[in-house]
Amino acid sequence: MLRTTNGVGARNLPPGAFAPVMATGIVSQGLAAVGARGLSEALLAVAVVLYGGLLAKLVWRVVRFPREVAADLRDPARLFGFFTFVAGSDVLAVRLAAGPARVAAPALPVLAAPAAVFLLGCVGLLVRRLGAGGMVRRVDGAWFLCVVGVQSAVLAVAALAPGRARPVEALGWVAGVLLYAAVATVVACRLTRFGLGPRELSPPYWITMGACAISLLAGARLVHQGLGTPHLGAAIRVVLIALWGWATCLLPPLLAAGIWRHLLHRVPLRYEPSWWTIVFPTGMYAVSTAALGEAEGIHRLVLLGHLGVWVALGAWSLVAAVLVPTRWHRSTTADSSQKPGQER
Repeated sequence: MLRTTNGVGARNLPPGAFAPVMATGIVSQGLAAVGARGLSEALLAVAVVLYGGLLAKLVWRVVRFPREVAADLRDPARLFGFFTFVAGSDVLAVRLAAGPARVAAPALPVLAAPAAVFLLGCVGLLVRRLGAGGMVRRVDGAWFLCVVGVQSAVLAVAALAPGRARPVEALGWVAGVLLYAAVATVVACRLTRFGLGPRELSPPYWITMGACAISLLAGARLVHQGLGTPHLGAAIRVVLIALWGWATCLLPPLLAAGIWRHLLHRVPLRYEPSWWTIVFPTGMYAVSTAALGEAEGIHRLVLLGHLGVWVALGAWSLVAAVLVPTRWHRSTTADSSQKPGQER
């Protein structure tokens, strides 16, 4: 079977496979903002290589294994993972747009936009099929990835077509904020009615904060580009402050949830791909905080955001350091168990 560089067969490629691209791309953006150009370019190269390899395998999976892909698109636990392709493409495009490879950046949103529309249609069908009760039972943190996908498109358009913000960008941003509120309401109902066990409280719940942070970043970029009238800009600034406050308030419970899960209930702390859904929100919170500070002239927020970039780099390094030996072990184990002459 055709394999990816990280040892995952194309047939078993998880829908959320592009989460490392999202995480690496946003940390690269943050490092560029704090002036660490060398580190930023290194992570950009990693993101480009990851994206190219994963894109090839995703296309192969869609062509070669359409039944498995169709099953994922109908599964509430897997559908939203496909939005990592949309967000990964857009986040990488934003980073490329700021460098000498700007000419290649527009190709990524061209790939992501139709995928986003298709996936949102699948979400609509899923919501209709599940109904209110079914959504409350099946929702989890990964559902916020649809918000990330919408707001990443707003960021990509703003980066690739700089100048005065256009109404379509504002409509996209408002739609993303409203979508966030809708998903958050369903998640709150889930927590109220059914609660969460220690094994259910997995890393994707960090996307609750990441989706809020990317909404903040997209809004801050639109305000910076002079969206609308002064009164409209003032109203948006109030929303942005509220988004930053909510994202900040989410940090303590998310950290406490990790302690509750792994230390008190002793859920094994081993590598899983969803760890990247912790890195991405961390990096997005840092970049969006700095952007808000620049938009509002609050120097302390800029400093906090820049400090957060280094925290995000530390998280990225930690996950990457665990990933490499884990993948190496799995690859060597698979090779040793393979029969002589068997094709890989």
